Amino acid sequence: MKKNWPIYMTILFGIVLFCFWNYVRSAQIEAREAFQLFLFQSDYFLSRLSVPGGMARYVAEFLVQFFRSVALGALITAVLLVLIQWLSWKLLCRNMTAVSPSHLFPFSFLPSFALWKMICDMDVSMTLPVAVLLTWLLMLVLPNRRKPSLVSSLVLIPIGYWLLGPVIICLVCCHFKWLQKSDDRIVVLAESAGLTILLAACVLVSSHVVPYSLWNITKGIDYWMIQSDKAGTYEEIEYDYLLQQKQWGKIITLSEEEEPKSLACKNVVRLAKYYEKRISGEELKENMLHPNKVLTSGAAAMMMSDVYLHMGFVNMSQRAAFEVMMSSPNYNMSGRELSRLVETNLITGQYEVALKYISLLEHTLFYRSWAKQMRQLATNPELIKRSPKYGSLQEVYQQTVDVFFF
Repeated sequence: MKKNWPIYMTILFGIVLFCFWNYVRSAQIEAREAFQLFLFQSDYFLSRLSVPGGMARYVAEFLVQFFRSVALGALITAVLLVLIQWLSWKLLCRNMTAVSPSHLFPFSFLPSFALWKMICDMDVSMTLPVAVLLTWLLMLVLPNRRKPSLVSSLVLIPIGYWLLGPVIICLVCCHFKWLQKSDDRIVVLAESAGLTILLAACVLVSSHVVPYSLWNITKGIDYWMIQSDKAGTYEEIEYDYLLQQKQWGKIITLSEEEEPKSLACKNVVRLAKYYEKRISGEELKENMLHPNKVLTSGAAAMMMSDVYLHMGFVNMSQRAAFEVMMSSPNYNMSGRELSRLVETNLITGQYEVALKYISLLEHTLFYRSWAKQMRQLATNPELIKRSPKYGSLQEVYQQTVDVFFF
């Protein structure tokens, strides 16, 4: 036990992380997947590699597509942070040989704790922890001698910057360890300054190559959202998660514990009361708030797209889905709302438009089988009438006035 206590502490840390994301922040796990669409296409891959930090973003988005399962998303998040903690310890032991490894071990948790706190904010993407993890791996493969390490850094900094983003500055900081080992500290400082200038030059040059401001490039194009607070509040994310699960009783209980501040959440509460037979359909419709007031964020628009479809307002559901696509963080598409646009276009008879969206979803991992089923409906419209869900909605749509606004 004394010999292996760091392993046990790391395992315990991973268990705590998994429980937190699986039970406390499960809504946020699902929301991250809802705000992106990962495509298995060469064009998609090249579009990510065309900007600094693109490889880290591509890997992060590949992982986030698995967040459709909350448990799997929590596990992936926990593994990422545990790997960062363990590699941090290895780096500390390698670079601070004068200090006992057992004394360094508690400090290895600091990067993971910082990232844990940061990714609790939806404005911080999973690209950041992925970039940190890959940078830590690069730091570990650096030669353990000063001159070979310097030559390797001169090569890895430009390449690493383009693949991983500005977090590659940690590679520059790694060179400062030679200050405690070398007698010629002035030379080490000059070398470190040269590496810093090289990285700054990479950032400056890239600002003239990609269509982003120097500030956004410096802080990481996909580390933080370019426009903050577009995803929505955690309250909206939580209500949206319960709406997806159709947990009407929990929605009502949550609203009774604390009245929701978001107007979209209030509409979800009304829908829950309707399904729990506390209000009538007419009361639900009469008290529904105007779209211009409730579509205030991506999560709010997602909720309202679902609410409107539940009520049979197909065009309004489609309008809310478009709002999500326009307000998705960092201009990502949304797999969930692309699926909604397929549904609304099938219901309204816009089959060619539906096929356009289906062709995109067929290049995904988790939406592919569903998209193939929808292709059958789009190419054989007579099958829609036999569908319990879409057939009844299409019948209602064809028999009522075409509503786009309340």
